[in-house]
Amino acid sequence: MDYIKLLSSKYNLILSWSRYGVTVLEGDELHIQLIEPHHRTDFQYCMRAEFPETFDRWGVALFEEEFLNDGGFLQAIEALDTFISDKINIVKEKLSKGARLE
Repeated sequence: MDYIKLLSSKYNLILSWSRYGVTVLEGDELHIQLIEPHHRTDFQYCMRAEFPETFDRWGVALFEEEFLNDGGFLQAIEALDTFISDKINIVKEKLSKGARLE
């Protein structure tokens, strides 16, 4: 399964950059970082997502899921869809804690 292609088409994202096993996809409504398996991720994929309005840096992304295989990827996509559907509440909460919109 081509995770990058699926994420790009499902969420209307374009490739921002890719190097050393880390790929970042960006769109008007969502940014996604996909990290390939290695020792620091316990040999699992790691998908992080953030809204452009609340993005600070990937280390503190509001959404992070790890998965091993295609089934895990599909579960991560379900969780990401829930995250996206809760966007209004997430942005309000982030702003109430002092974050700023850019």
